[in-house]
Amino acid sequence: MLLIITPNPSLDRTMVFRDLRLGGVHRTDEVIVAAGGKGLNVARAARVLGQAALVCGPLGGHTGEHVAHLAAEEGLLCRWTSHGSGETRTCVLVVDPEAGDATALNEVGPALGPRPWSAFAAGVLDASASADLCLLSGSLPPGVPPTALGTMVAELGSLGRRVLADTSGPALAAVVEARIWGVKVNGAEAGALMGREITDVAEALAAVVDLRARGIALAAVSLGALGCVAADATGRWLARPPAVPVVSSVGSGDALMAGLATGLLRGLPLPEALRLGVACGTADVLTAGPGRIEPAEVDRLVAEVAVERL
Repeated sequence: MLLIITPNPSLDRTMVFRDLRLGGVHRTDEVIVAAGGKGLNVARAARVLGQAALVCGPLGGHTGEHVAHLAAEEGLLCRWTSHGSGETRTCVLVVDPEAGDATALNEVGPALGPRPWSAFAAGVLDASASADLCLLSGSLPPGVPPTALGTMVAELGSLGRRVLADTSGPALAAVVEARIWGVKVNGAEAGALMGREITDVAEALAAVVDLRARGIALAAVSLGALGCVAADATGRWLARPPAVPVVSSVGSGDALMAGLATGLLRGLPLPEALRLGVACGTADVLTAGPGRIEPAEVDRLVAEVAVERL
């Protein structure tokens, strides 16, 4: 089973407008309301791939209840921790099909104190007993120090759990310091961690080598249309996607994470797991909703992703 840890879930509202102009009055062509946040996007894509997954996250208020209801309606298996720290955040994704990408407007979420965070962390540790791989996806809610996330990762590691993280900023630094098993981040996130720009394949390769030197077993850095560089003990690899028209890149990294994790759980070697991940990430940019991939598109794209050893 795949355990997906999402510390800062949201209610996501995706709205599609054509010829959007700031300052005007527009009526949307389509609205998608869903349980959101990076971890839910990963779970959504993993479900399409047939991968069993359990999501753990903290929820609060009426918005949190709505998120739980939407996730259940969608068939996502979740273990929620209720808190009294305010309403779960709402995020808005604005998609203009003519613009070539989407705009995300994200709330930061309610601040969690030590007690609700401890309850959430205890639930994660308990749920990890049946996990073959744990994914840590997304940002920390306000009020939670990055060291708390590092502590969670260290405790999971002490129980023998493999944890693969997709986070950023001080949270990313904390889990790397805690010697997490794996890291999958984009170029900007890796660059912020290392204090240098990472915008091309050579720079991404140097980053994964750096992460491996810090004790990370599996390191991956995604570069959008340029592909994803990944490394483990077996070697270093680049997976390049085919060129596709972009509707929305929001959630593409989450779909990549779902494909990569599913491939690893299927026992695929890293280059083939990476191929599946990049195919899923590419399939995601063809749709407006984050994590909403089509199986037929994934199958088609897997054959078109080019993988080479670096």
